[in-house]
Amino acid sequence: MASHAERGFGPVLANPPFRALWIAQALAQTAQNSINFIQMVLIERVTGSSTHLGIMILAFTLPGILVSPVAGILVDRVSKKWVLLVSNALRVILTLGYFLVLGRWQGWSLLLSVYAIAFTASSVGQFFSPAEAATIPLLVGRRNLVAANALFNLTLAISQVVGLIILGPLIVKLAGMQGSFIIIALMYALATLSVVRIPGERTRPHVNGKVMAGWGQMRQDLKEGWAFVLRERNVAVAMAHLATIATLIMILAMLAPGFAARVLGMAPEDAVLVFAPAGVGMLLATGALGRWGYRLRKDVLGHLALMVAGFAFAALGILSYSFQARHVRIEAPIPPADLGLILSVVGLSFLLGLTMSSANILAQTIVQEETPTPLRGRVFAVQYMLNNLVGIPPMLAIGGLADWLGIPPVLIGVAGAILLATGMSAYVRYGRPSAEWLRPPLRSDMEGEERSEQD
Repeated sequence: MASHAERGFGPVLANPPFRALWIAQALAQTAQNSINFIQMVLIERVTGSSTHLGIMILAFTLPGILVSPVAGILVDRVSKKWVLLVSNALRVILTLGYFLVLGRWQGWSLLLSVYAIAFTASSVGQFFSPAEAATIPLLVGRRNLVAANALFNLTLAISQVVGLIILGPLIVKLAGMQGSFIIIALMYALATLSVVRIPGERTRPHVNGKVMAGWGQMRQDLKEGWAFVLRERNVAVAMAHLATIATLIMILAMLAPGFAARVLGMAPEDAVLVFAPAGVGMLLATGALGRWGYRLRKDVLGHLALMVAGFAFAALGILSYSFQARHVRIEAPIPPADLGLILSVVGLSFLLGLTMSSANILAQTIVQEETPTPLRGRVFAVQYMLNNLVGIPPMLAIGGLADWLGIPPVLIGVAGAILLATGMSAYVRYGRPSAEWLRPPLRSDMEGEERSEQD
């Protein structure tokens, strides 16, 4: 058993290859979130249309369904370092493409070019993400895997805040639209240079025949990824938790402006001030799990975290009724009678960040620990595809339901869905007989087991 000094973020950050991957992630994720904001501002300026904004959202999300299966297969067949390098380099070129079309085209030609670049860049990102996730265990091993995942989840959360709320608006204001795209391209270029410092795999990637197999072989490989997920109970439950958390994050992002305006009486853009405690909760969860997570039963704690998150959503919905009934407005000076309600919202925001981040880190670690090296790219591609498949329908429905029914009942309905999903996953994990779900172990699974243990 490792000592306390060997746990936490220190050992993984002292690992130069992992540190290079982490820097690349921080730069690329921050750039991606910043360009998401910049592209939305561009579409709003050009069209002033919510329909076109919806098309832009589809351009971001559809590649997660259409491209991620092929991306995972490619990650298993070629060098992961090569995938990381090429995906970042391509995004440099694509981002500079904005700089070119903005100066030359207008009207529909400009719009179609923007949508095409956004869709292509998002498609390239589908290759980066599974390669990144599959590289982490190769660099740190099982002992520091929880700490490494905690750090990557913390970086992901911080990059969302910095990119969407700070850097994106700041560089648009200071550098203008074209200058903003140049800055984003520079960030992707720096991420590419950071990936150069990562060593290649010590073992050759799992290859069967030619590197770029035909569609028939790709379909077979994808079936193997799905079969492994469904056959391995722990992995299937962890995947369900990851998809649930990804959906909840999207729902919170969609409801936050309306919650601030219609429930709390604030300007929509001030929603970040209310939900900032959630970021503190994420920070605490990642720090605590990075240091002590190896001592815990990850599956049990993950179910507990999801259950508490469900109760927190329900409490937030009930408090929203109280805010609307009392006509509470968060503005100075705050009446003492309303202070308790406001502090309760702050506390629930902190609790949501703490529990959702914990469930995400624990589930991601389970998937990485229990997936053999030759299958990791395909399994992570399944994860990203599931996140989009599960997340898109609520994204399309929640906004209309909130306008029709109001935000409080929607929050309570989300709470019920979380608790139901947690109960179902607990039954699958602990209540079902211990039998194989689909079939005997896959040949590629068995062949890679020993190599995964060495890595």
